[in-house]
Amino acid sequence: MASILRSSIPLRSSASSLFSVRAVSGTTASKQEAVSVPVIDSNPRPTSEIPGPRCYPLLGTLPIMLFDSTFDNKKIHKFWGKMIKEYGPVVRLITPGMPSLVALSNPEDCETVFRTTMDNPIRQGFLSLKKIRDEEVNGYFEKKSGLLPENGEEWWRVRSRVQTPMLKVKNISSYLTLMDDVTLEFLDRIAAMQAEYGEMPSTFQTELYKWALESVGLVALSRRLGCLDPNIRDDSEPMQLIHCANNIFEALNDTEISAGMWRFFPTASYRRLRANHQLFLQIADSNIQETEAILKNKTGKEDEELTLMETLLLTPGLSRKDVVTLILDMLFAGIDTTSHTIGFTLYLLARHPEVQSRVQEEVDKVIGDHQGPLTSSHLAKLSYLKAVLKESHRIFPLTIGNARTLEKDTVLGGYLIPKGWMAITLNMLIGWDESVFPRAKEFIPERWLRHKPLGPIHPYASLPFGTGTRMCIGRRIAEQELYTFLARALHRFTVDYKYEDMDVVSKLVFTPSQPLKFTFTERR
Repeated sequence: MASILRSSIPLRSSASSLFSVRAVSGTTASKQEAVSVPVIDSNPRPTSEIPGPRCYPLLGTLPIMLFDSTFDNKKIHKFWGKMIKEYGPVVRLITPGMPSLVALSNPEDCETVFRTTMDNPIRQGFLSLKKIRDEEVNGYFEKKSGLLPENGEEWWRVRSRVQTPMLKVKNISSYLTLMDDVTLEFLDRIAAMQAEYGEMPSTFQTELYKWALESVGLVALSRRLGCLDPNIRDDSEPMQLIHCANNIFEALNDTEISAGMWRFFPTASYRRLRANHQLFLQIADSNIQETEAILKNKTGKEDEELTLMETLLLTPGLSRKDVVTLILDMLFAGIDTTSHTIGFTLYLLARHPEVQSRVQEEVDKVIGDHQGPLTSSHLAKLSYLKAVLKESHRIFPLTIGNARTLEKDTVLGGYLIPKGWMAITLNMLIGWDESVFPRAKEFIPERWLRHKPLGPIHPYASLPFGTGTRMCIGRRIAEQELYTFLARALHRFTVDYKYEDMDVVSKLVFTPSQPLKFTFTERR
């Protein structure tokens, strides 16, 4: 909206400096004004007037980006923070070989982007992954590279058929008992490490990767993978999957946030991506075949529920390759994402013991002395725990934001942006903006509770799973994993952290900057 232009975002040099102050437990605070209704600007300004770095012939703004001291693809949020601070909530960047780009830090503009592209949400991303799958895997993917890199009709062909089985709560809740078993086993592993080392070892992030892969494997492959074996070898298949997933994300970060030279010759990062993707594919496909063999030998009892893989394989319009590609991406995307979220959330809880105590009060009330597995009814009652996760996503989101290619000329921030331009919604920076989130530097889960003590929250200000038809297909799986882990962990332990403040490092998804050397103290 032209009438609501913010000149800057109060962004400091690191995420940790924003959120190290004390959280509040009370519910009294001044109300924020109601979210405004977007108004159509009848006299928008041309794109030539959009502020941004100097644009050179042929090279666009690329020289400014490459020589800017903050342009580091491992700290990309700092570059975007500087751009917004210097140029305002609408910034123009032009890079050779890519669509012209406008970056946005106003939630009203974000809403406009998502609403005007909802029918055909095109995302210019994962292009290096698509190139590998289309050209360099011996025809395995048959030019159908899956939900992550595809767009248009091919993307919708698959998405329209998988979203009901993948996003239906009932389908995912059928795996809750098994997920709970994995979590309880992992908590015993935590207790053993605590007893041995007096705190979590510096490799605790890898332990979280094991928990995440074991959990998502239950849904994707309908069986345990053995990730939590304390004697698991580093060259075992599960550990190779974890290492490959880590390397794929890091290589994608280097290819996607770069000058794009990999498009013309195989750069080092492109070669690393190709090699790790090939090994991940080989191991994952072998495991998928094992699961298929097990499913074929099932008794076929009438009252036996179908697994997710069976449901997808029986879905009209989906080929086996479609299903295999989806499961491959579930495994690949399900390792780093949930484990990093757990790391960030435990850190915030450790830094804010009064919030942690309130979560513990809630889980004690909900779980109590319950001896059986967690149920969907238990998770439904954890309203404060869910608010904690929302606040963690606001403070430490996994990505800088979302991108969409505009389907038609669109007014954003008072400027007429032509069809074909790419719009990036900088939701990470919006989450840190005092004008959008009062007391943004504080960890206040209460802001998300139903009575909204800090005022209404714009629905497009924080989008950890995206929105619309391109919302993260694994959202229900991830949320169930996160709720289960945090409920069980805080029911059993109190978490502490005595080391440096946490920042973020970008490896396509943001990862904690410090070793997760938590202390877990038994409560009972």
